[in-house]
Amino acid sequence: MNIEDELRGALDVSAPPPTTTLDVVMKRGRRRVFAHRAGAMLGVAVVVVGIGIGAATLNQAAPPPRQADRPDAGPATVQHALTWPRVDTPPQKPYGTWSPASTAPPPAGRPVLPMPRCSIGQPKWAMKVYLGSVQLDDGFVQKWIGTVREQLPEVRVSELSPRSDKSAFLEYAVDLTDSGGTGSVRLVAGRFAGTPLEYADDNLWTSGDCDPPYRTTLPDGTIVQLHSVRAAEPFQTLLQVMEVFRPDGLMLRLELANYGSKDLRPAAQEGYWERIGPGRVNLPLTEEQFSRLGPAIAGVA
Repeated sequence: MNIEDELRGALDVSAPPPTTTLDVVMKRGRRRVFAHRAGAMLGVAVVVVGIGIGAATLNQAAPPPRQADRPDAGPATVQHALTWPRVDTPPQKPYGTWSPASTAPPPAGRPVLPMPRCSIGQPKWAMKVYLGSVQLDDGFVQKWIGTVREQLPEVRVSELSPRSDKSAFLEYAVDLTDSGGTGSVRLVAGRFAGTPLEYADDNLWTSGDCDPPYRTTLPDGTIVQLHSVRAAEPFQTLLQVMEVFRPDGLMLRLELANYGSKDLRPAAQEGYWERIGPGRVNLPLTEEQFSRLGPAIAGVA
């Protein structure tokens, strides 16, 4: 091998790495920044899509918003339907439509409700002790008020309303207040000598219903019967009655009204009250809310 071949062999090696210039560094940096930003944007897009899907799911599960023009409406509440069946008997045929008397019409601007009127049936079975003649002891009444508050946490329940000591009719009432105003629920008691079913059937039409009342039977044999809403005087009073017939012969009658204690004052005739206020537009409870009070009071000892 001559000197020329040795020199060729010495030079037959890998080429040295190219020199890294500032321009190359800048290009590499731009590529890395672009890749980093693209990954970050992809992550943000995934998060935004995830939030969108989550928000759509929450909107479907949440209750509908309340009207913006009702700032005092409070949080939205779920309306439950009454599931009790009606008594299986033909309805009554209305003989007319209720209209207010000229002496005490509804307040100006309050629409008149065209409610059908049906005959008020007379019971055939006599009560052993008439409704309103049984005095309930303070312990029973306080337990009842406690059950009303427990069953209706969405409503403000007052203490026992004042009652005239001169009245022979023993009635116990509390005010029920929500954003729509104040109404009341009143309790009276009596005693019967037959079975709960006999007296429940005997009172099917005593509230002037057109449709058969709703009814449920509790495990101990107590029958709870809920009648329809009816209109009365004055001021287009709205009333709804629920009866509880216990196996021990105690009958409890609850009456829901669209007026409260502030709409009453002692009458000139001692022992009586008279209406001075028109009350609220509607009843303070739905049928489902009112129905809760029947089984609850049936269990009060």
